[in-house]
Amino acid sequence: MVERSGYPAFIASVDVLTPTLRKFVLVAQGGRFPAVSAGSHVVLGFGDEARRYKNAYSVVSATPDGRELSVIVRRAPQSRGGSVFLHDKAQDGTPITVLSSANLFPVVKKARRHLLLSAGVGITPFLAHARALETAGADYTLHHFCRPEEKPAFEALLASLPPARVFLHDRPPEDMGMKQRMAEENIVTHLYFCGPEGFMNWVEQTAAQIGFAAAKVHSEHFFVPEGGQPFTVVLAGSGQTIEVAGDETLLEALENAGVDAPCMCRGGACGACALEVLDGVPEHRDHVLTEQEKTEGRTILTCVSRARTDTLTLNL
Repeated sequence: MVERSGYPAFIASVDVLTPTLRKFVLVAQGGRFPAVSAGSHVVLGFGDEARRYKNAYSVVSATPDGRELSVIVRRAPQSRGGSVFLHDKAQDGTPITVLSSANLFPVVKKARRHLLLSAGVGITPFLAHARALETAGADYTLHHFCRPEEKPAFEALLASLPPARVFLHDRPPEDMGMKQRMAEENIVTHLYFCGPEGFMNWVEQTAAQIGFAAAKVHSEHFFVPEGGQPFTVVLAGSGQTIEVAGDETLLEALENAGVDAPCMCRGGACGACALEVLDGVPEHRDHVLTEQEKTEGRTILTCVSRARTDTLTLNL
């Protein structure tokens, strides 16, 4: 599959941060990337003749002229190929396409204080946010949690930020008194968090327990879609039948079949890829639909969700 649109670029440099983390600097070819801001992500198209990938990554930094941006990619233990390709095959000069960009995770500019919590590669949006907040003279604190062996790498990434604002922990948040720290925050504080699923669940539950107002809690979920049982999709509009393999997403299967399916974040976080289900039972894996919507089973987010039945019929 060849990308039909986007911003052609190439990898200018690869920085090995840890055995599982690499930073990629991308340079636009003959133009400029779409505008990005702190909290933005880009969808990258890359791969080889054997397979093409479309993955979303938070923008760590971007130059003012719009010709260069950087992302950090963790080699996922259950990778479906994208992170493995970038870690094992991508090098200086490797072509890559920026297919789109969006900011689904901005800070609330009117907020009087910002508490940023991240774990692992979840630091990526906060590298941009912390710099922007520092430049604006805003009141913020960043707590980052990581594995002990990765602490030096994150210390280097955070070295330019004031030590009074940034705290690095190599133990879980519950072991570091994070619940008490959160409880001591002022009522005006807005909470932002990003990281692995277990970390996300802990922060979300803790925030609810200590009474953080839902309107002041913000998160970004970007999980690697897991595989599952193969199933068949029927497109009601054309009658086309598409097989979804166990190691590909429903969205990928639609795209590989030449279907112009809607999408944006590719991580179950924005809802842009939602399609109506006319028949069959979806297996929901997103973070957008309400519990009632999931129970009703009339909508599916194609980027991460699958089917519980052998066949799904979509209004497409």
